[in-house]
Formats: sequence, structure tokens, C-alpha cells
Amino acid sequence: MRIFVRRNGSTGARRVSRHRLASPLRGPGSAAGVSLVEILVSVVVLGMVIVPIFNSLVSGRVLAAHRGEKRMALRLVERKVEQLMAAGYGSAGSDADVQSVNLDPGAHPTDPSIVVNTWGDADVSNDVLGNLEWAVVPISWSSPGDSVYAKMVEVKLTWPSAAPRDSVAITTLVGA
Repeated sequence: MRIFVRRNGSTGARRVSRHRLASPLRGPGSAAGVSLVEILVSVVVLGMVIVPIFNSLVSGRVLAAHRGEKRMALRLVERKVEQLMAAGYGSAGSDADVQSVNLDPGAHPTDPSIVVNTWGDADVSNDVLGNLEWAVVPISWSSPGDSVYAKMVEVKLTWPSAAPRDSVAITTLVGA
């Protein structure tokens, strides 16, 4: 749309573009274009918006990785509990490593180290390591005419001191 303005009583009209009149940021004598100050302000504002978004993406990825490790640790503990329960009340044997199914009273095994996650590569320096151990405590109780013998087994996966993560533990009873 064009606006026509008459000059002091003359019959001629001159055209004035509407967007030139409507620009609130520029004065009548300003040059067209973007100044260096405007560019710097826009870069600072853009940086203030992008940095927190990037930070939240990185934090989310780290949190997801830690939750994945905890899920895997819980699965390992559940498997060990199932393995010990399947072995039964009187199970005994080698106590060398986490493959043992020894249910003698005390702490087991002598070497509790286990690889929780290998990240799917051959580089062992970034493997997630943990300590899988279980403690066995014999318990018994009786009621008139009945005695029950069982072993309370607590299977626990802990992380090395350099990795501040929550430990995972499950306690169950293995009956005679």
C-alpha cells in the first residue's frame, strides 16, 4: 500500500514507502544495514540460550548412561540370587570368584570383581567394574511342633570408590 502526501499546496504528489515510515528502530537519517553492536548483542543472547540447552543435553546423556548401568547391575544381582536359590540350602564349593554358588555362612567370594558393562568395544580402560558379593547368615525359628531352618542371603553389587554410584542389593531366604 502506498501513502500519498501533498506538498505545500502543489498539485504533485510524492510517494513515500510505508515501511520507511514504520521503522521504529531507525531514525530518519540512519543508514540501512546491521551494526556491529547489534551483531554482538544477538551473539550474546544466542549464547545465553544455547549453552543451557547444550548443558541439559549432556547431563541427560550422562544420567541415561548411569541409569543403564544401574539396570544392568540389578539384572546381575537378580541372576546371582536366582543362581544361589537354584543351588539350594546345602550348596558349597569353590569360593574363588563370582561364579561360585557357595552358601556356607560368611561372606563370599574371595574375588568379588565383575565387569558390569564393556560398552561393546575392545577397550578395557572404559569398562564399568563392580564388586558382586553375597553374605550368608543361617537363621532358624521354631513354633510348637515345627522348626524352620533357612539361610538369609544378601547379594550386593557395589561400585569402586572412584565411581560414586548407588549400590544394588537384594536379600532373600533360602530354605532347607
